[in-house]
Amino acid sequence: MSNKPLISVAILASFVTGCEGTMGDISKENLGATLGGVGGALLGASIAGGNKKWLGAAIGGAVGLFAGKMIGQHLDERDRQALALRTVDVLDQRSAGNSTWKSNESGASANIKTGEISYKTAPKQIKRLSSVDSVSSIKLEKKEYQTTSSLRVRSGPGTEYATITSLRSGDVITSAGRTDNGWLMLAKQGVTVGYVHAGYVKPYNPIKQAEAQGIDLDSVNVESLPKQEGFVGIDLDNVDITSSTVSAQMGCRDVEVSVTTNQGTEREKANACQNADGVWELG
Repeated sequence: MSNKPLISVAILASFVTGCEGTMGDISKENLGATLGGVGGALLGASIAGGNKKWLGAAIGGAVGLFAGKMIGQHLDERDRQALALRTVDVLDQRSAGNSTWKSNESGASANIKTGEISYKTAPKQIKRLSSVDSVSSIKLEKKEYQTTSSLRVRSGPGTEYATITSLRSGDVITSAGRTDNGWLMLAKQGVTVGYVHAGYVKPYNPIKQAEAQGIDLDSVNVESLPKQEGFVGIDLDNVDITSSTVSAQMGCRDVEVSVTTNQGTEREKANACQNADGVWELG
């Protein structure tokens, strides 16, 4: 495979927590896809067809990720999309290392190697509630989490700050960034609404949440999957909003994908960087 420059493609950070096999083989237990806020969800639902709309929504955000057959030119479309999902997951991991992917259908496999994350810094305007403190710097991310217990939302990244509101156990929240001391800067519609410590949340997995409630995922539409939204009591039209400039840290890391099929092995290297919204891009 040639080493021509990769076309820049957007990657939904932390879109999935694990993916083995092709789209047709991805188990519901292993598919931890973030449906909320995923622009490709409805597109994915139409692609999946039939009554597998939950699966279509899960893959939707990765459609076109490897457009132009940049990586895996001998993979079929399903395998490319499954590999794309796995690559999204690996890029979002904090430490460098090797991860693998294997198609249960075709037997194709891949090794995904990432380097350490280095950070570049740029000023960024952050909208926030007037009652919420600004921070001097933040590591950008765009990721949904679910609370693991009832939780106080603070005006700043520490227990010494005032309580703004509270969250219920199981609430789904969106993090726009992470502080150096392990607190998440939470946002609603692009407005910072407070901070919680990362130790009291987990990545949001609507598939497992639906199964835990006994919902037959093959018989429901995407829109009806359960999602217990946080910050329902905050009406952004009736609160004071201000803005401030923070030093936004955006990560970059090298990634190498080696794909093996019955046609042989091909390898592609690239550099992945986050954009100003915290979303990864391959370039």
